[in-house]
Amino acid sequence: MATFLSGLSGRGSPLSHPLLDGLRGQAIVHTRVAARGTWTVTARGWVLHSRSQELEGPGLSTASPAAVGLRDPRVVGTSIQHAEMLDSHLSLTLQTAQGPLRLSTPPRWQLDGPRGAHLVVEEDGSLLERAPGAPLHATEEALAEHAGSARSGIEERLLTLGREQWLHPGHVVSVLANAGALEDAEFERRGPLLLARLLARGEIRAGFVTAGVFSAWDLPLAEVVEHVATTWAAIGGRTPGPDMIAWFELSGAGRAAVGARGARATSPGMSGYDSPGVVGGFR
Repeated sequence: MATFLSGLSGRGSPLSHPLLDGLRGQAIVHTRVAARGTWTVTARGWVLHSRSQELEGPGLSTASPAAVGLRDPRVVGTSIQHAEMLDSHLSLTLQTAQGPLRLSTPPRWQLDGPRGAHLVVEEDGSLLERAPGAPLHATEEALAEHAGSARSGIEERLLTLGREQWLHPGHVVSVLANAGALEDAEFERRGPLLLARLLARGEIRAGFVTAGVFSAWDLPLAEVVEHVATTWAAIGGRTPGPDMIAWFELSGAGRAAVGARGARATSPGMSGYDSPGVVGGFR
């Protein structure tokens, strides 16, 4: 649906939106910068893309550049506390250990979320929006196909790694690279597919790790598969690693597939990272 911000509120008045409300509480896991602009990615697969994004706040050093950079440590690991539009500009309030931080961007900016959610504000103030729809990656047909799939050699190698440690997407990237994957698009396609097959066959379960303890998510399979694929695509290519999408633990079926249990290594925690459930007006 298209509309104009000037028709929704008086000029100079902050505006909210259900899709912006859904950002509250989400952790930022990645930022990237290229010739086409800056991308800020949340742990639930939401992506803010604009030409430039800048930071301001009392905790920032005057020597630091205002622009958000690649894997910006000032942004990655923060959580979004509030989001609003003001005269077509977008402002996010981020919670950091040093206090609040403001990330802002002028139009044109674009916010993309799970299941096709979409919000765009153009320079002329026009707004395009689309609420989340049906699953894109975890359809009934796809899940049935994954559940009935035969285990591949690459999947067996990943399960073998899981005997000694909790798994994260970086392990998936490694086994795919060792099998000859080269292009970012190949990692984006094959990585989530590999995990979806293992999840659907019940050989791994997704969750998070805190203080050396794995806690599985109590979520339907479809939500987990959709989250993994959406967030991997949002982060992009071979970048996903620990503390970005999920951790994975072998189930009994997974251990039976690769033999006896090995000694488990302690993995880093995912403090502040919980389940990928959607927050806000659209569900």
